[in-house]
Amino acid sequence: MMPQRRRQPRKGNNHAQVPFSQKLILNQWVLSLFNVKSFEKLADLLRDDGLEGLNENNVSHFHEALVSRFFNLKQLPTELLLEYDQNIVRHTQRLSEQRVLHGEKPIVWKYFQYLSLLFTEIYLDRYFANPKGLLAELNQCVESYNAGSDGQGREEADRLQPFDLNTDATTQLNKISFWMATGSGKTLIMHANILQYLFYLEKHDRRRDITHIILLTPNEGLSQQHLREFERSGIDADIFQKEGSSLFIGHAVEIIEVTKLREDSGEKTIAAESFLGNNLVLVDEGHRGASGGGEGAWMKYRNKICENGFSFEYSATFGQAVKGDRDLADQYAKNILVDYSYRYFYEDGFGKDYQILNLDEETERGHLELYLTACLLTFYQQLKLYKDEASALRPFLVEKPLWVFVGSSVTKTLSSRDASDIVDILKFFARYVRDRKASIQRIQEVLTRGLVAADGRNIFERRFVYLNTRGLSAEAIFDETLAMIFNAPAGGLLYLENLKGAEGEIALRLGAENKEFGVINVGDDASLLKLCAKNGIETGGREFSGSLFQTINDRDSPVNLLIGSKKFTEGWSSWRVSTMGLMNVGKGEGAQIIQLFGRGIRLRGYNLSLKRSAVVQLPPDLARPQHLATLETLSIFGIHANYMAQFREYLQDEGLSPDKEQEEILLPVIKQDQLPQLKMVRLQKSINGIQTDFGDAFRRAAPIPTLCRPDPAIDPAFESFLTNKIVVNWYPRIQAMKSKGITDGQAQYQPNEAHLTAHHVAFLDLDALYFELECFKAERGWFNLNIPRSVIGELLVDTSWYTLLIPKAELAFGSYDCVRTWQEIALALLKKYVERFYTFQKQKWELPHLEVRYLEDFDPNLLGVGEKPSDPYYRVSVDKSDQELIASLRQLKERIENRSETEWNFRNLDAIWFAGHLFQPLLIIDTDRQGYSAEEGTGGHLKLEISPVPLNRGEGQFVRDIKEFYAREKAKGEAGFFAHRELFMLRNLSKGKGVGFFEAGNFHPDFMLWLVDADGRQHVRFVDPKGIRQMGFEDPKIDFYKNIKDIESRLADPDLTLDSYILSDTSSMDMMLHWNVDKAQMLEHHVVFLYEDKERYLQTILADN
Repeated sequence: MMPQRRRQPRKGNNHAQVPFSQKLILNQWVLSLFNVKSFEKLADLLRDDGLEGLNENNVSHFHEALVSRFFNLKQLPTELLLEYDQNIVRHTQRLSEQRVLHGEKPIVWKYFQYLSLLFTEIYLDRYFANPKGLLAELNQCVESYNAGSDGQGREEADRLQPFDLNTDATTQLNKISFWMATGSGKTLIMHANILQYLFYLEKHDRRRDITHIILLTPNEGLSQQHLREFERSGIDADIFQKEGSSLFIGHAVEIIEVTKLREDSGEKTIAAESFLGNNLVLVDEGHRGASGGGEGAWMKYRNKICENGFSFEYSATFGQAVKGDRDLADQYAKNILVDYSYRYFYEDGFGKDYQILNLDEETERGHLELYLTACLLTFYQQLKLYKDEASALRPFLVEKPLWVFVGSSVTKTLSSRDASDIVDILKFFARYVRDRKASIQRIQEVLTRGLVAADGRNIFERRFVYLNTRGLSAEAIFDETLAMIFNAPAGGLLYLENLKGAEGEIALRLGAENKEFGVINVGDDASLLKLCAKNGIETGGREFSGSLFQTINDRDSPVNLLIGSKKFTEGWSSWRVSTMGLMNVGKGEGAQIIQLFGRGIRLRGYNLSLKRSAVVQLPPDLARPQHLATLETLSIFGIHANYMAQFREYLQDEGLSPDKEQEEILLPVIKQDQLPQLKMVRLQKSINGIQTDFGDAFRRAAPIPTLCRPDPAIDPAFESFLTNKIVVNWYPRIQAMKSKGITDGQAQYQPNEAHLTAHHVAFLDLDALYFELECFKAERGWFNLNIPRSVIGELLVDTSWYTLLIPKAELAFGSYDCVRTWQEIALALLKKYVERFYTFQKQKWELPHLEVRYLEDFDPNLLGVGEKPSDPYYRVSVDKSDQELIASLRQLKERIENRSETEWNFRNLDAIWFAGHLFQPLLIIDTDRQGYSAEEGTGGHLKLEISPVPLNRGEGQFVRDIKEFYAREKAKGEAGFFAHRELFMLRNLSKGKGVGFFEAGNFHPDFMLWLVDADGRQHVRFVDPKGIRQMGFEDPKIDFYKNIKDIESRLADPDLTLDSYILSDTSSMDMMLHWNVDKAQMLEHHVVFLYEDKERYLQTILADN
């Protein structure tokens, strides 16, 4: 093979033009394994909250969505993804054990957290199995990136250095990083990563190799926080002690501040060489010390202590850290595995919204006092709303608002700029409380006229909607601010009190007798007090005092105001922060400020969703308080104009809008005047007194099944196990471990069918297999299944129930490594059999308990985001900056209200009317439409949030096809298909709301169709459009076409027939090669094809049986 010609870089530009977020080679590589180019493509599939958690078999709903819906995954076969998923489930259960014991809820991952762990599984599996192949694949990604989209080569400043093929691959690939927003759960991801790494060490018989597990933190505050979090997860850890630790080295996490690492040991430092060996190194926000460039001191020490080991690094601000440093950018571009930075976090609805109260230099010169008064009123409005609506807010877990002033300095000394800013803040408060008349005038001006900036905009337009509905006078508002903010209804002069029992703390109060209302936390409290006294502010001290700062998160804390960021940056966090004042913000401090911002937007959210209520589906009986968004918004302002300008630049660097405001549009739907009596199949609401809503009735009420061989003599129904055998294909697993650029001639293979023989089984560790099956059973929650130890060997020597596709060489007797492979094969076969056996027993038990019900007006499928049938159905959240989209959506709303049933589209969002659907219109987002990609923000999720989730391209095409067919046949009158029958259609929502079938793997078909004959006989069709490349021909969702007829027979309703169809957007030719069956067989199994059979597939689905 001829060597590949290296493309020459373009010359002429010494400044990088490509944003750092688009250079992430490792991240692009892992996405490419899913055949996608952007994270949004995966996110669109998984971000539905209904997919969080596990099914009744303890398999992640995210896994189900990945393998059954979206991708053609040649590099990630279904069996391998399930193996990764079960690893994640096992690690999650391990981390939840201590939490559950202490009364906490078990861990439930958000979609981005699950993807982070899945990406880690994929990387570690390949890193341990074939590091050279992994390095070759990554170099191909570097080469492709350097070539540029036009193939002409990128500018020199934008190019990345390839990996060195002549250097050990493991030492180049042993560092991976996670770019994740503050509040996105990096700490829990870290805990899971530890378990994942140890698992792969164990799998490759290298567990004894590890010397230390080390966590490097930026400061002591974060070290202590991590220690507490490790305890919650049941992971042994301790703060590193030079004189030694009582913990077992290599089995417990040793926590040490990166500032204590040095070349040589000192009184309070430790030489990095003391940790030489095969170490697992975890780094939390370590790049704060990278100011010295790519070879900054901390990084040099980190590299030294993990040289022969492995490193995970976590940060919210990689973008800021690498800014202006090409070497650092090159390094992180090749080791950032996960990118879930702020731009994704906020647009997914996590955390508080934010509004920036802009301040320009001209406004600062003439109206600073008015501006600061308006900022005070912004906080007062939040406090008042919290007090007035306390009971209504309780379900949304909103905390009492807190006003913080934060800066970038965290030094032990007090900088002159810090001191000057703090004094300016305090002097404003002193003037506000002292001069009642002037303050009332400014309050009146803010609420009636606002503040017009240099560009003609009113900075505070619509900022005080709640206050303006209260009917309070400016005088009454002033009096309430004294009582609610300053804890002094009668007023008083500002007084600062040094809390000598709490280092660095100064209490704020009005007068010496009133309760404290705030606390200053700085490194040098004495110097600040002297400066305040020079500026005419009363000061004093208290000898015996506890920490006021430590009480901030207490429910009855009097503190409404916090000044100083030292503790804030050291790991202290609070759900209370609602208004943030910026001080001491300069260039080069972006990472620090963005992290402070990230801590400020933390939100618990309804049901601990961490999301804003506007994007959360609420139960029908829970009303969303009218002004809740005010308390779910972080207001940000700066005490000087240049601070705001710098902050806006930081936001733009992170891909966030500096003028972010959302507009919510509620769209109604047109429903049929009278809901027809349409039959539905549901499991009885209770069986033997046990509710069935949670899918665990079989576990709790059924007889305990015992695993056995599939002998039709025991149960004739076992015949299906022998005619529809389990298939395990080992070829993809072998190929997945090879480099894309390396082939052994097996890319196109004729699979070899084989079985394990008694000779193979003789070499297996049956006790280990039994233990793994018991763990598998526990992970799936099948505590009602009995697995005898003796059945393991019986099943493995019985070849009647499975087919193994594997090269002959893999089953040949050779080295001990072969036995390890056979052990893995045996476990894969047994797990598949146990799953089928359990599902078989569950179906058999549930079948007699199914019943027919009529569709009701309050069915969740008909309510959408509403609580009653007359409520709007869709909630659309739009960036206010996109006025064109907002105007178009308002036009759509007007059309719906006027019952103007004409199709509407804007960019890649469509609204389609179909009279046969039980409500209109249906919304469709086509992310594949040319020119409108989510990455560009022109119609993708970066600009738009819709609940319930709109239809995708394939689902939308199905609706268009059936609409066209319906119109055409109706026009034929008596000669048409619908001459003596009527058609009704309903989109079926996802898990937790729509109609699902546990017997088909918790299958929730996307659509339900009813054909109602003139005599009232109903034919119900469940139709699911999807990509099927990753489904096996025996998949329960496909086999459901048979099982549903059993259900029909059991129901014994002479006026009801049931059928199920898979509508494939994958071609039949692809599936013929994949399944080795012809198209006729697929049609017999009710698999029809969306695009290639457009004229026929509907007739197949709707035809009488």
